[in-house]
Amino acid sequence: MSRLKNFISELEIYKRIAIFGYGVEGKSFHSFAQKYLPHTEIIIIDKAYGDEENYLNRLCSAELIVKSPGVSLHNLGIDYDTYNFTSTTELFLKHFGSQTIGVTGTKGKSTLATLIDTMLKNAGKKSLLCGNIGLSPLEIIEDINRDTVVVMELSSHQLHHIRHAPHIAILTNLFAEHLDYYKSETDYYQAKFNIFLHQKPEDSFITNIENQKKFFNKELIKTERFYNVFDKKLAYPYTFDIKQGYVHHAGLQILEQVREVLDIDALAYQKSLREFQTLPHRLEYVGTLNGISYINDSIATIPEATMEAVKILKDVDTLILGGYDRGVSYKALGEFLDASDVENIICFSDTGRQIYEKLKDNKKEKNIFYLDDLQKSVEKAKCVAKNIVLFSPAASSFNMYRNFVERGEAFKDEVLNLA
Repeated sequence: MSRLKNFISELEIYKRIAIFGYGVEGKSFHSFAQKYLPHTEIIIIDKAYGDEENYLNRLCSAELIVKSPGVSLHNLGIDYDTYNFTSTTELFLKHFGSQTIGVTGTKGKSTLATLIDTMLKNAGKKSLLCGNIGLSPLEIIEDINRDTVVVMELSSHQLHHIRHAPHIAILTNLFAEHLDYYKSETDYYQAKFNIFLHQKPEDSFITNIENQKKFFNKELIKTERFYNVFDKKLAYPYTFDIKQGYVHHAGLQILEQVREVLDIDALAYQKSLREFQTLPHRLEYVGTLNGISYINDSIATIPEATMEAVKILKDVDTLILGGYDRGVSYKALGEFLDASDVENIICFSDTGRQIYEKLKDNKKEKNIFYLDDLQKSVEKAKCVAKNIVLFSPAASSFNMYRNFVERGEAFKDEVLNLA
């Protein structure tokens, strides 16, 4: 409770605090402030909240600004040092980082964070899961005691500009993404690096980066307990079940290293894998109709994720892909699909048009289609598929759907409509 008191005391000195961006984290901070900061004036700054055209002018009136992850200062032309910015992630890690396991990476972080949380619970430890997975840390803050381990999924947006780090920092992988949010690809990677750049010698950093020097040098790492598990041999076997879901080999390497660092019993680790059920929209088994299995991988917002999904499932004969164009290159994906055994490639939306143009004149005998929307794409898949239909868009969803969740639910609805 003393850490919570310190957390509150740090904020009580401000008379006016602004919440910049009124999404999940903004609303959670507002609820927190209403309970613990009754004498502080809270200002909400959000273009969608109210009808103020010059809403950004209100930034000047706040002593402290709690910025939400979805707000891109680069796109707004605001320098971080112009105002007294902070975030719920920054505040939380400052006070609770010593008992936090932070998980970031371009892909695989939600599954890995969930598995770590499950493993800790199976080992009899008190574990709380929060962060980018959908639950603000402020919503669990009252449940934290001295023995609690907090497993926190962290996006690049949450890590951007922070100056405090988790006790155990995990970086799964790195690929170019969110180029519509950052000023450059390098800026995106630098945001990810914050998960370990501010660690202390007694902390631990675990990563699975093949070409480490391409991204960062070991000299940047302050902790004495650094593990790159790329070449780590798995001690425990894992069997893939299409209906249960898939845990990537790289994720298992990290999970085993976490088990060793925390001295978790092997039985708790193995039980966690046996109980594992894939998270929604991550190689999620939707069902089988007329002998054809439908897989929802809406979380695949970059080409590398789609290529990996095809490799994992092996028997994909029909692929549906396409989405919002964020400036990511699709050259490698086009070459991969051209050489693959995927017979039917169904494209829709903006990036789908790009991929269609790359593949329509391919030399291999493939069926390449471009359709108006997801509904028509699923209907086409039903007509041409023989084994597995994989929905793995290789792009974000923002031009047609609010997020990958809404898009994935739309795909599942269309599959159910086929029945």
